[in-house]
Amino acid sequence: MEHKKISMKASILWNSWGSIFYLGCQWLLTVLVVRLAGVEESGILSLAMSVSNIWYSLAVYGMRNYQVSDVTDKYKNGTYIFSRWITGFLSLAGCVIYTAVISYSLEQKLCILIYFLYKLTEAYFDIYAGIYQKEWRMDFIGKSMTARGVLTLGSFTVVLGLTGNMVLTLAVMAATCAAFVILYDVRTAGKLTDTSLVWDRRAVWNLLKECSPLVVYTLLSTAIGTIPRIIMERYLGSYQLGIYGSVATPTLIIQMGATYIFNPFVTLFGERYQQRDRKGFGKALRSCCLAVAAIAAAGLVGGRLLGHWGLNLLYGQEVAAHEELLLPLIFCTVLTAFAWLLCGVLTAVREFRGLVWANVWAVICSAAASLLLERSMGMQGASLALALATVVEIAVLWFYLFRKMRKNFQ
Repeated sequence: MEHKKISMKASILWNSWGSIFYLGCQWLLTVLVVRLAGVEESGILSLAMSVSNIWYSLAVYGMRNYQVSDVTDKYKNGTYIFSRWITGFLSLAGCVIYTAVISYSLEQKLCILIYFLYKLTEAYFDIYAGIYQKEWRMDFIGKSMTARGVLTLGSFTVVLGLTGNMVLTLAVMAATCAAFVILYDVRTAGKLTDTSLVWDRRAVWNLLKECSPLVVYTLLSTAIGTIPRIIMERYLGSYQLGIYGSVATPTLIIQMGATYIFNPFVTLFGERYQQRDRKGFGKALRSCCLAVAAIAAAGLVGGRLLGHWGLNLLYGQEVAAHEELLLPLIFCTVLTAFAWLLCGVLTAVREFRGLVWANVWAVICSAAASLLLERSMGMQGASLALALATVVEIAVLWFYLFRKMRKNFQ
């Protein structure tokens, strides 16, 4: 199907706007839950987010960067869509089993499961976002994420404010966003290109098999940041996790802001690598690194100057009293953003072994350091453990990337 494409600059702007707006709405959820329901409920929401993120990694299967860098159209759009139904079902089954086995309260269990249903709407949208990106129509990504951000924030605020019931609030939020993805994204993508389901089991199996290292990497990558929080809830309790999660959430804007800028470059990395264009590949990589560095500098300066004021404004003095957590958390988000950039590049050049090994070592470091440091340093130990793990990840990623570039660009 023929359609008008937009420029890379416009794509970056639309993608960045929509993604940052959506992330901002997600962040405001953690602000509102403290204001409307208290720190204890904030800890339950933070736990639901942390656990759901692990299973969300299985649902998306690490496929987005592979999909948008599939410049030869090895697999049809319908194959990607069908595969998402399979991975979504498997991840939901895993989340149900995990929640049933672990000794959480009934409210915690229900919140985890319902919040994960909400995350599945994101996973389903993600496959259509990949279609938008390949067609260079990322304006639709921005529009969809803006609308879903409004729906998420609006439904959460109204229902929690009226009922005070977290379970009902999350259920309404999930249903609202699911309806929007079906009514808007499925229809819009279908007007751009062929999105009919492909019931070719062999093609779907081959796709899932080829991307299997990516889902391993994605699960491991998510676990790097989730492990310190799960250990914190076990050792320090929901209250401390609520405080930590509240301080941490604003810092994600820095991390995700950098991600949304370099994500559109993944397709470009794949094209330049296939063309053996060393100069173009290097220029794109330098541009992305500089963008991450600039956002990092702005975030650290802003956190230093406005940290206490911002936390007090958003959460009140109860959370602002822990402002010492802010700068280490900002530093962690910067490191994570840089690691994600390198992971995207390695995916584009199909260096899957390096992705897996880098994250294996990082997970080991995260678990060991969290167990050791959180007992002796409390909440601050979680940030230090995450920073150490991410530095290990970055070092291994660089090693594999340089080796791959040397072979391809000889």
